[in-house]
Amino acid sequence: MERLLNNKSTTWPIFLLLLFVTLSKYNLSIGFSLKIYMIFLAIVFCLYIQDFYIRKLYGYELLLVFFYFTYCLSGAFSKYPESSIRIILGVIIVLGSYFIMRFILEQVSIRDVELSIANVGLIFNVLSLLLYIIGLQVTGGSPTDKEITSFGLLLDRNYPRLIGLLEDPNIFLYYNTLFFCFYLTRLKGLKNSIGFLLCIITNLLTFSRGGLVALVLVVLIYIVLEDLPRKIKMLMVSLLCLILFYITSTFIQFDFDQIITSRFNDFLSDGGSGRFELWGLAIDYFISNPLIGIGAFNFSEYYAFKHSEHLYVHNTYLEILAESGITGFLMYISFLLALFIKLIRHKLYKLKTFVPLTLIAFAFQMLSLSLIINEAFFLFLAIAFKYLHEYERKELLKHTEKDFKG
Repeated sequence: MERLLNNKSTTWPIFLLLLFVTLSKYNLSIGFSLKIYMIFLAIVFCLYIQDFYIRKLYGYELLLVFFYFTYCLSGAFSKYPESSIRIILGVIIVLGSYFIMRFILEQVSIRDVELSIANVGLIFNVLSLLLYIIGLQVTGGSPTDKEITSFGLLLDRNYPRLIGLLEDPNIFLYYNTLFFCFYLTRLKGLKNSIGFLLCIITNLLTFSRGGLVALVLVVLIYIVLEDLPRKIKMLMVSLLCLILFYITSTFIQFDFDQIITSRFNDFLSDGGSGRFELWGLAIDYFISNPLIGIGAFNFSEYYAFKHSEHLYVHNTYLEILAESGITGFLMYISFLLALFIKLIRHKLYKLKTFVPLTLIAFAFQMLSLSLIINEAFFLFLAIAFKYLHEYERKELLKHTEKDFKG
């Protein structure tokens, strides 16, 4: 890997990694979804296998590994072991990918990481917005009783929702959270301001109720944490974004107010798009198997047996609770808490505010999404590891210098 990074430009490994993760929609089905980032990581691993290593795991990483072990073990007692085997293979692939991501990030500088986030965020949002506009032009954005996907547009119950480079508007906002939080905390220069503007526009166009509420929450937290000048700048940029958005909406005769109001009014009438029923079933399945659950990746099979349709819980925590019982649930919650505490102890809420903000946003979004294994989350974990490791390295150097001077 050192030979790779001895070139003049060292940003391309992390740049390509970030870019390929955002292209997860484009994959090859070979029993599982073979994605571009997996191929990239496999190539990197094969090329630099002699230099590859796994640094000692942090406590939260051990908790995560133990959680997946517990979760996968529950599949041995499941009613549908074939589904459990599928998720076990997925866990192996994603965990393996995480350690390669971790290795790549250790070889590049913090500056390279942040430059790549800024650049890929722009590419991701620009392409997604263009695909959405093309989809509107193709379909006319006309109301329809059927769910229609066209380029970066999903017509969902008469709502023209942005999916961009992904397959689902809620997942799009989840992937975009890292970029949103990064730009939010770094409104310096034209690039980051434009990135923040694009994130606001694309996120709003997803009409993702849970996702938007989570982002509003992190904005409020950031306002509390930051000093007055940054608060004023952020509010001014946000206001400018909204003004430009409404001007554009009026020009293309896009009644954003009516759509967003309808989306939130529908929340109670549609039971959170059917989520309340799914959550109730997950709790029932947990009660019937409280210790080890119904088995890894078995909820959709249980649901299909009764309703002839495969659906997920749309709540990561309840899905874990139902499928791996209280043991797996407590392990996963412990992992999230341990990670958050470590970020706070290493003062990343001051030094790199976007990292804990992204974790908070992810944690809230998982209340309405099923994301037991997801590459965007593992990419974030690799980035968080990079910052934690860098902080500890600098602290060690400080202590070493003090001891030397002493």
